[in-house]
Amino acid sequence: MSEYYQNNPSNAYAVNQYFRPEEAKKEEVKEETILTKLMKKQFSFFAPFTAVYALFYAFCLYRNASGITYPFFVAGTLCYFFLSMKKLGVPYKKDSLFYIVSILLLGISNCCTSSPQLLWMNKLGIFLLSFILILHTIYYDAEWNLPKYLGAILRTIGKTTVCLFSPLTDLASFYDAKKQQKKDKKDNILYIIIGISCSIPLLIVMTLLLGSADVVFRNIIENILYFDFSFTEFFRIFFLIAAVFFVSYALLTALCKKTIPEEISESRKGEPVIAITITGMLSVLYLLFSFIQIFYLFIGNMKLPDGYTYAAYARQGFFQLLTVCLINLILVLVCLHFFKENLILKVILTVISGCTFIMILSSALRMFMYIATYHLTFLRIFVLWSLAVIFLLMTGVTIYIYLQRFPLFFYSVAVVTVFYIGLSFAHPDYWIARYNIAQYNLEASAAGYDNLDEYSANSRSEYYLSTLSADAAPILLDENRNPYYHPGETESVYWMENYCRHLRLDTDKMGVRNFNFSLYYAKNKGKFFD
Repeated sequence: MSEYYQNNPSNAYAVNQYFRPEEAKKEEVKEETILTKLMKKQFSFFAPFTAVYALFYAFCLYRNASGITYPFFVAGTLCYFFLSMKKLGVPYKKDSLFYIVSILLLGISNCCTSSPQLLWMNKLGIFLLSFILILHTIYYDAEWNLPKYLGAILRTIGKTTVCLFSPLTDLASFYDAKKQQKKDKKDNILYIIIGISCSIPLLIVMTLLLGSADVVFRNIIENILYFDFSFTEFFRIFFLIAAVFFVSYALLTALCKKTIPEEISESRKGEPVIAITITGMLSVLYLLFSFIQIFYLFIGNMKLPDGYTYAAYARQGFFQLLTVCLINLILVLVCLHFFKENLILKVILTVISGCTFIMILSSALRMFMYIATYHLTFLRIFVLWSLAVIFLLMTGVTIYIYLQRFPLFFYSVAVVTVFYIGLSFAHPDYWIARYNIAQYNLEASAAGYDNLDEYSANSRSEYYLSTLSADAAPILLDENRNPYYHPGETESVYWMENYCRHLRLDTDKMGVRNFNFSLYYAKNKGKFFD
C-alpha cells in the first residue's frame, strides 16, 4: 500500500474508507500543499470548467425555483463535482451512491410540486446532502458524528469565503508559471479567458439590440429563458454567473486545502455524576407523566379534572410534547457525547428514551383527535411526520447507548432522508384536499344542508383549501370529487374562485424553462382557465 502512495502522491489522502494507513495521516499537511498545487497547475481546466458550470447554473435556476431544469441542474452539479475530483485524483466512494440518488430524487421532486413548503425543504435537503457528500468524498469520515459534521460544514463554508478571490490569485500563479516555461510552446488560455470576458458584455448588448429590432426573436428568447428583455435583467444574470463562478471555484480551493482534521478528539470527559443528577430528576418527572398518559389518555378509565371532557383533554398539548421529545433526543445525545461512560447513566438514559416513546405516542394520538375535529393542514401532517422520524431516531439512539459501534450519524441521515423523500413525493396538499373535502361533505349532511354551497358560505374552515398549491388540483378541480367546484358557471364558492385565480396566475407564467408537472396538470384539468 505504501508503494502505491509513493507512485501516486496526489492520491495519498484518498484511501478506501475501510482502511486508513498511518503514513497517510502523517502526510496531512503535505497532501494539502500537493492538492493546492495540482489545482493551480491545472487552472486551464478548472477555470473554464467552472465558468461553464456558472452559465449552466444561471440558465437552470435564474427566476426558476421549481422548473423542469431543476433535476438537470442537480445532475450537472454532481457531474461538475465528481469530474473536478477525478481531475485531482480523488476516487469515488461506492457508498456515496445513497447520497447521489437522494439528491437526484429531491431535484426531480422540485419540478413535480408547486408547494412552497416542499420546495423550501427540498432545497435545504439538497444543500445538506450535497455538503455531506462532498465531505464524505474528500475526507475519511467513518467515525464522524453529528457535531463533527456540522462543524466541518461551517468550517468549509468559512474557508470558502476566505478563498473567494482564489480564481484571480490562481490566474496570476498560472500566468507566472507559463512565463517561466519554454517560449516555443505557446499557451493561449490567458487570451481565451480575456476574450470570453470581453465577449459576454458584447453579447448582452447585441442581444438587446436584436430583441428590439425583431419582436418574434424577442418573444422566442423570453419564452425559452423566461425573463424580461432589459439591460437590468441581463446585468442580474451576469452578476449571478460571476457570483457562482467565484463561489464554486473557491469551494474547490477550500476543499483542496483540507484544513479539517479527520480525527475526532475524545470529548467524553465530563463527570457522569452531573449527568446522572440532571437526567435522574427528569426521569422521575417523565415516569409520572408517562403513568398519567397510560391511564388517562390511552386507557381513559380515570376521572378527569372538572370542566374537561375526554375529547378536550386529548386535543391539546401535541406541540408541547413534540418539543419535549426533541429536547429529550438532544439531551440523550449530549450525555452520550460529553460525559464518561457509566452504567447508571445508561439505565437512566434508557428510561428517558422509553418515556419519550410514550410521549411520541401521546402526541400522535392527540394530533389524530385534533385532525378529526379541525381537519388537515400541512403543519399537522408535518407534526405526524416529525413524530415518526423522532421515533426512529430515538430507536437508533437507544441502540447506541449500549452499542457504541452503531453508525448513529449515517443511520440518522438515512432515516431523515428516506422519510423526507417519501413526504416530498406524497404531495401533502393532495391528501389535505382529499380528506378535508370528504369531511366537509359529512359535516354538511350531518348539519342538514342539502345545498353544499350554502353550507360552505356559512363556514370559514374551507378557506384554507384556497391557499393550497397546484398539488391539490386533482381533487379540487374534479367535479366528481369536489362538489364545490362548478366549472363554467359565473358564480361559485368564493374559496374555489380564489384557488382558481391564483392557479391561473401561476400557470400563465409557465414557459419552457420553468415547466412544472404539477402546474401543467392543473392547467389542463381546470376548466376555469378556458
